[in-house]
Amino acid sequence: MAAPLHSHQDLEHRLDPGTVAVPPPERLAQVWETPLPTTGAHPPLFAVLGAHGGAGTSTLARWWAPAADSGLAWPGSPLTTQQVIVAARLCMSGLAAAADRLREWHAGLAPDGVTVIGLVLTESRPGRVPAMVRRYRAVVAELVDHIYDIGWHDELVVCELAELAEYVPFDPAPRRRSRLCEAVPADVHRAGTQIIARLADSYSSAAAQHDSEQTP
Repeated sequence: MAAPLHSHQDLEHRLDPGTVAVPPPERLAQVWETPLPTTGAHPPLFAVLGAHGGAGTSTLARWWAPAADSGLAWPGSPLTTQQVIVAARLCMSGLAAAADRLREWHAGLAPDGVTVIGLVLTESRPGRVPAMVRRYRAVVAELVDHIYDIGWHDELVVCELAELAEYVPFDPAPRRRSRLCEAVPADVHRAGTQIIARLADSYSSAAAQHDSEQTP
């Protein structure tokens, strides 16, 4: 399911940097210095950052039309969005890499302007998630406002990236058993809807605060 496992009161909750175990220098992410590419009709609303290779950033950014694929690098340019969804596989190594990226951000080591707005975890195989992985996921959940789960989708094995359907804000929920070239999976649709809704709430709150500060 795509419902968040853990949430705080806002999208900008950060831990005290002094309480965060900082990853060693060799495990820090690179930085994308140039603006993120605009592949759709509008500039991206958020970036998908892979915590490790094979995290599925290209697939997720294809599925979510408002997203940009940031690869393994933080979006460092303020000319495009610096709202980040960290992506990882739901396995011990994937969770460990996700924890590195989240601690890196909490410690202030990500570029200025970057805000982590969630973590998306994609199942690494079909079937039940091992208990050890579930327990570690609960630990990692303490480092992020929202977690979204994406299940295993067999059809991805035979689909080209360009063939995949896209989620656009306000799209209706997909019909059951739709092919991936016809509609995004239901869990991808739910996660996209929740991400966009939280971004809209964040922007509305920021605008209201700005207006109140400008009122004499």
